[in-house]
Amino acid sequence: MKTRILSLGLLAASALVVLGAGACSGDAAGTVVPVGDGGVVPTNDASTTDAAAAGEDAAIVPSTGCTAPAPASGLSSKNLTVGGASRRYQLFVPKGLDPQKPARLVFVFHGLGGNGDQIRAYLGLEAQVGADAVLVYPDGLVRLQGRTGWSEEDLPFFDAMVAEVSGAVCVDQKRVFATGHSFGGYMTNLVGCLRGDVVRGIAPVSGGLVASGACKGPVAAWLAHGDRDGTVPQSEGLAARDRWLASNGCAATSKPVSPGQCVSYDGCTANHPVLWCSFPGDHYPLPDYTRPAIWDFFKSM
Repeated sequence: MKTRILSLGLLAASALVVLGAGACSGDAAGTVVPVGDGGVVPTNDASTTDAAAAGEDAAIVPSTGCTAPAPASGLSSKNLTVGGASRRYQLFVPKGLDPQKPARLVFVFHGLGGNGDQIRAYLGLEAQVGADAVLVYPDGLVRLQGRTGWSEEDLPFFDAMVAEVSGAVCVDQKRVFATGHSFGGYMTNLVGCLRGDVVRGIAPVSGGLVASGACKGPVAAWLAHGDRDGTVPQSEGLAARDRWLASNGCAATSKPVSPGQCVSYDGCTANHPVLWCSFPGDHYPLPDYTRPAIWDFFKSM
């Protein structure tokens, strides 16, 4: 069976097999991965927060989980059978979540060789979202050199997770988001592209975009990438940014937004901003602002 491994062909073409041996977030094989940077909460420019604008995107669409019994709070392990394979993800329901108020649903994708536990610790988003979002940490399958990774074949797994969580927890079906680092950044971009009719916004960090088909419409995008990334070159992130600029009808001009390393592009279609953050540094550690900025972007819409 032909498996489409995200970024493999692209990285090979760029002589970047280093992704298979590099330091992606959550990478195994002896790589020491930093866990958390202790963030400084940034304030996004008003131009990025007029999201929650008028129109169809501002509507709340409660899931069927809003009529289900209140879910237990905390972290729980879940298993799904998709395409004959058993798949695992972890669901985090924050304490204090209103069981009848539709919450944002955020998927968090790990890097090459990682799993949900590692990306959960690395990004530390639970400290950012408070009681305002439900988080999902999926595990990839062993795909590349004996390591876990992502593929377009994982999209049915994503669909199944959306359906199961939406039926068990009260979430807003108009506010489904995705984020991830490294290989997880590739998967985040892929979900935004080929499931653009499901996700409202994405925040890929240090990743690129490889997809077999055309994207399914505009998706709000916040992207960050180090200018000296030796694992996934910044050119990959720039190419992904340019795809979103085109998809969202943005202009080539931009203006600085907080934090100072980020810009917001002009002229994007309503409710579909594109922000780009080029930070000085390598694949990791991430800048302090990254984690709170991801959540600030998601909660602005």
